[in-house]
Amino acid sequence: MSVRADMANALTLNPGSPTKTFVLEAHTDEPSAYLEDLAGSRDVEATDDAYIFRVSTEHGTFWVDQLNPRFWSFHTDMRTDRASSTLNSWVGSRRDLDWMWLPSEHLRHIWPGARARRVRTDFRGRALLGGVGADTEDLRVQLSGRNAEALLDFISSSSEFRSAVSFDGVETSVADADFGVVREAVNRMGKFAVSGDSFELHSLFVSTVVDRYSRLVEMCEQKALSWQSSGAEEGGGNVAGGPVVIHFSKPIPDLPSFLETLFSSRAPFRLWGMPEITSQGVAEVEAVDLHVGHRLRFDIGDVWMRIYLEQGGCGNTIARLVSNLQHRFDGALRLADPELNEAVGRHLAPIAA
Repeated sequence: MSVRADMANALTLNPGSPTKTFVLEAHTDEPSAYLEDLAGSRDVEATDDAYIFRVSTEHGTFWVDQLNPRFWSFHTDMRTDRASSTLNSWVGSRRDLDWMWLPSEHLRHIWPGARARRVRTDFRGRALLGGVGADTEDLRVQLSGRNAEALLDFISSSSEFRSAVSFDGVETSVADADFGVVREAVNRMGKFAVSGDSFELHSLFVSTVVDRYSRLVEMCEQKALSWQSSGAEEGGGNVAGGPVVIHFSKPIPDLPSFLETLFSSRAPFRLWGMPEITSQGVAEVEAVDLHVGHRLRFDIGDVWMRIYLEQGGCGNTIARLVSNLQHRFDGALRLADPELNEAVGRHLAPIAA
């Protein structure tokens, strides 16, 4: 029997206590050594599969799948609070480890043809909106049933409320003639809970979600600024790349308050910087991403934001920013680049940068 079959047999997929999968982004060239440093070498057990490790904790066991070298899956039957506490402590103590940050539309269209049986939105706009003329500062809704998305669609069709509709979690059923049936619950930080009769189908579900997200991250990294020398003795060269441009559906009501919250070093944005507002009312910020320690530059107007990622920077920074802006400022934001906009999941007509 293969190690993957052993892992599937060990994880129960019990409806009363679903199996959990947590996806973390890790930056390392030595994944096994990194995992030992993270969890303690005595608590990490290699298997006959080079990509799978068993990690023991005081609360239970993680099966860690590193088949995707950047986005690792931590499978477990531990209680959610205990598993989350362990992983939160690891992410919080490491600069090179982070969660996935799924954009709203990645959740809304989580699987081809699947209908959400439960949806949850959790918009918390008070800090970034500043309480200045906001139609909706907070919106928390959880709906269940065959038409769970219908009310959110109705709310989002309103110009007054659409900016406050952002998917925080979904639950859906997935069936396959060869694999079986699973019921999947997913939240925007890449935390899955599954019950059913096929761990293989669950693995396919997770990898599909991760692959879509990974493409978004890589596309953001391809936009990073880089200097390409001409090779001539007199010097010279070309700058490649360009900014990631976000357009908001409404103006920033209080720019100084918005900037103070965004660049405060605190979660969930994890950005630090000292903004300067020009006489034209545009904020310029040389910032640091506390996730990986890389620098990036921002220009921010009343209805737009430009992010300049430097070469070697992490595209997860952009995805984290987009996801959290959707949940804390504008659920109807758009990206100017049509390919990036489609990768985020907003299938809208291209707009000018």
